Amino acid sequence: MSIPTQDSEKVDRAEKQSTLASFRPVLRNRNFLLLWIAQLISQIVLNAANFGIILLVDQITNNNVIWAGVAIIAFTLPAVPFSALAGVLIERQNKRRVLWVSNILRFGTMFLVVISLQVDRTNLWPLFTLSFMTSVIGQFFSPAEGASIPLLVGERELLPALALFNISLSVAQAIGFLLLGRIIATIFPPFTLSLGPLLLHIKSIDMLFVIAGIAYVICSVLILAIPVSAFNEAHLFKRSKDEPHGQIGQTIEGLWNDLVSGWRIVRGDQLLYFAVIMVSMANVLMLLIGQVAGAFVQNFLNRQAADMSLVLAPAALGLVAASVLMPRFSQRVGKIRLTAVGLLALSLGFFLFPISHWLTLTIDPKHGTDSPWFLWVTVLLVFALGVAMACVNVPAQTIMQERAPETSRARVLSLQFMLYNAGSIPVLLFAGAVALVVNFSQLMIVISISMLLLFWWGIRYIRQNKQPEGSPVEV
Repeated sequence: MSIPTQDSEKVDRAEKQSTLASFRPVLRNRNFLLLWIAQLISQIVLNAANFGIILLVDQITNNNVIWAGVAIIAFTLPAVPFSALAGVLIERQNKRRVLWVSNILRFGTMFLVVISLQVDRTNLWPLFTLSFMTSVIGQFFSPAEGASIPLLVGERELLPALALFNISLSVAQAIGFLLLGRIIATIFPPFTLSLGPLLLHIKSIDMLFVIAGIAYVICSVLILAIPVSAFNEAHLFKRSKDEPHGQIGQTIEGLWNDLVSGWRIVRGDQLLYFAVIMVSMANVLMLLIGQVAGAFVQNFLNRQAADMSLVLAPAALGLVAASVLMPRFSQRVGKIRLTAVGLLALSLGFFLFPISHWLTLTIDPKHGTDSPWFLWVTVLLVFALGVAMACVNVPAQTIMQERAPETSRARVLSLQFMLYNAGSIPVLLFAGAVALVVNFSQLMIVISISMLLLFWWGIRYIRQNKQPEGSPVEV
């Protein structure tokens, strides 16, 4: 089966290749550099803190996959009611203020997590509540961040700036959720802190939230270092004059109309809709890996759950390494084609897990899953899955940023966050239930079939909804 691509992918290809060839010009933009560093740090510690919550839940519940799913839902659920509404409100707010205030608020939630652990380490509900609150704050941070990029860079710098942010999103998820959280929880030994009559027993995992809180303060300082004048938002004044719903304090009907218009923007552009679905899928898949990692190494590899880095670290390395090379590579191969190849690779990779497991038990029944070669095969497969996720996520992220209209970009990004988080809830609950009923080999097959079905849908959708000739599509 051939993979369809748009004829418009070839339009101005040489110009875009030269634009994306180097990030040096955009990194010389001081204001953008400050925003990018703040984005990278905040996204890394956000994902690391989410991993820390899951690790705590695994320790408290003895690797119960259902409870791990509930922990993930706690920090994904807020996007369903809040994300799209936040995008509408953000379009009418000063982006600089939203960015630094949201980081300070998230510092507060990290501080409360540490206090909660000192009061009662076995109580899950304060952790779920604080994770939920942190996510609510993040629903305002993320669209403000995405909508700030065009305000800080010129038109010629926009494409490399978007590409750099796309890479950063993937890198931050990989480093934070799949790697850094485990490293911090491992390298810091437990210690006791005496504050007068108060004796605090600090565990290794507690330091993860302490470091996350400090990082959020640093991010606020970086944002405040950007001059107020750099956030030139002339379209806000235009909206206030031209639209009856241009001020905060809108009626519910006005907000709803804005949300509907945001959805129409996405559905009205077939490439934008395709990209939104693919980005959401890649993010859900990363959450799924984090959910089952602890139980996977215990049941599939016959190792302690603490060794989940055997699964998470190779996936992170594959994702990061591929993300760095992906922008230029996608210009040669084509973003749509590369996304489709990534989906096929994901389907094949998950299918090879049960195959390798069966071959191990057949060829070497004496050692079984304790065989060293089986561990290396698993590590290589997980690394390949990380590369495949980058093949889907980075091109789709780039399409989404390029296709979203400037004045509605925050709305589009918020809708994507909402769809991703809403879609993750049934997926995580279903995966948790399946993991309890069947073995991990069968769960891998279910995921493999799901990736294959998504590939089939993507090919069919692109073929049936070709862009009209002459339309200014550039992917």
